[in-house]
Amino acid sequence: MASRRRSQISAYRTYGSVAYAPAYTENTVRSPGREEVVRPRPRVRPKERPLTRTQVRVREAGRVSLFAVVGFLLVGAFAALLLLSHTQYTVLADEVVSLRQELDGLLTENAALVAKYEQVFDLERIQQAVGSSMVRPTASQIEYIDLSEPDSVELFAGAGGGILDGLRGIGAVISDVIEYFR
Repeated sequence: MASRRRSQISAYRTYGSVAYAPAYTENTVRSPGREEVVRPRPRVRPKERPLTRTQVRVREAGRVSLFAVVGFLLVGAFAALLLLSHTQYTVLADEVVSLRQELDGLLTENAALVAKYEQVFDLERIQQAVGSSMVRPTASQIEYIDLSEPDSVELFAGAGGGILDGLRGIGAVISDVIEYFR
């Protein structure tokens, strides 16, 4: 099929060169003979332009704003404070971990000491050491304290609460405050 199509397209074989095809001899351009010499056209030179340098526009140096300088300093100070607070937080977190480990150690030591105390505190052994002189308290000797009520204090002023006693009291308070802050 492909060979049939090729034969229908071209009635002659050119073998890749159309120059030798007889059908093209009528419409071809003749090459110039010796009598006809083609002279090249003179070149037209464009007008020469004088070389000029381009003007470079330079922006004037602006003044540094005081507000910008203060702003950058504040940002730097806040960054330093943030870094400092982060290091303090890290140190405190490390201390919390070490204190918790110490607390765990102290709790285990407390449990061991309580067990040892309970082994030492034996009523029968104490009764044997003291003898028959130890007796249980009677009901009249037992006092109960009721701690269900909120704490309250009643302060009774002594006799003769004059101005001089008030000044001494104020002086005592001031001296106590000074002692506290020393």
